[in-house]
Amino acid sequence: MFKSPNFWKKKSFLSYILLPVAWIYLKISRLKMRSVRSYKLSKPVICVGNLVMGGAGKTPTVIALVSMLKKMGHTPHILSRGYGAIVKGLQKVDPERHHYLEVGDEPLMLSQFAPTWVCPNRIKAGKAAIKNGATVLIMDDGFQNKALEKDLNLLVVDSIQGFGNKEVFPAGPLREPVASGLNRADAVFFIGGGKTSTARKASSLGVGSAFKASFINLTEPLQKGERVLAFSGIGYPEKFRLTLKRAGYKLVEFASFADHYPYTIVDMDRLLKAAEIKKAQLITTSKDFIRIPTPYKENVQVFKINLQFEEPEKVQQLLEKAVPFNE
Repeated sequence: MFKSPNFWKKKSFLSYILLPVAWIYLKISRLKMRSVRSYKLSKPVICVGNLVMGGAGKTPTVIALVSMLKKMGHTPHILSRGYGAIVKGLQKVDPERHHYLEVGDEPLMLSQFAPTWVCPNRIKAGKAAIKNGATVLIMDDGFQNKALEKDLNLLVVDSIQGFGNKEVFPAGPLREPVASGLNRADAVFFIGGGKTSTARKASSLGVGSAFKASFINLTEPLQKGERVLAFSGIGYPEKFRLTLKRAGYKLVEFASFADHYPYTIVDMDRLLKAAEIKKAQLITTSKDFIRIPTPYKENVQVFKINLQFEEPEKVQQLLEKAVPFNE
């Protein structure tokens, strides 16, 4: 579990102090990448990653790509490292049987949309997926992992968060410098708000292929004037708060937790009591909902969203270059 510090958003004294440590982190990361020889699988591999620690919109992007690939006649399978998972070997996620602590919250959520495999060894997971009928593999994260040769490298960038203070961890949120990451990307997806055009954003970053996507609210509308108490433990909880405000929700309180935070009975009792006092409805994200103790789920509304590409036909053309139609 990790909660991003404020100095990751804007450079400060702390970020400058940590620059030597960031330099060491970067050197070690580069040595690891150079020492790995990529393995070529018999089916196409699409990697969906980002350059920052925490949330940028990878999970909804993966879900949207899964939907598009299915329409193209493919059987996509998802490969995940399974952050925080108890299971350390190869495991196919079963949404009916597994608990998020066993396989990780993101894989459990993704398994509702496509067969999902959890394993630290991407090669092993990829082979198992192909053996079980996958015609294309989607790596959820893994942009900095060279174990598998990728047919399509896609970067996800949050339009508001961007690259933070543009420093490498721990001085900033970056896993690697922006320039080196963009150099390996086949395309960049800008997720969420922002008035700057996709073309201008792409030009400013020196990227050729860029796409814009936005979230569509699928949540059942609340009664006019109904108050909500929101809580979230994701990579960038501020994005959830801003989304609720833009959607017109009357937000009376927002509780922020660390990324992948495992909600306890004590946490939920406190949130329920606060909501009762403030006469508000509890609301959270789909990813957070997975981590709520079962007895409390009936008291929490899920803020459901769907990612919609601005130019879906162009996104499909991009996919077709690496993954042709499967008749």
